[in-house]
Amino acid sequence: MSRSGDECVVATTDQWYLAYGEEDWKQQVLTHLHSENFQVYTNRVLEAFDAKVNWLREWACSRQFGLGTQLPWDEKWVIESLSDSTIHMAYYTIAHLPPSPPLSLPPSLSG
Repeated sequence: MSRSGDECVVATTDQWYLAYGEEDWKQQVLTHLHSENFQVYTNRVLEAFDAKVNWLREWACSRQFGLGTQLPWDEKWVIESLSDSTIHMAYYTIAHLPPSPPLSLPPSLSG
């Protein structure tokens, strides 16, 4: 039920997520935030970064229709616009490297 009283229809579908809540990644980011290499103008900025890193879990980063850029490794998906710059900056820094071990899709997406 929505706030307006309308019925909401929910569909369970496969989805690509950015795993911001992954503990190794999160610990590396927090370590960097509190290192000498990361400089902020005020402690409020550092507190805001801490809060965001600890708040993030999984971020749905794709959809199956609409305008946008196709996901480089799964072209039936379109990158959600707010994730576009994150995925491209991360993916294209390593896209030229051969995967080790080779990448494979989860069974739910491979068929």
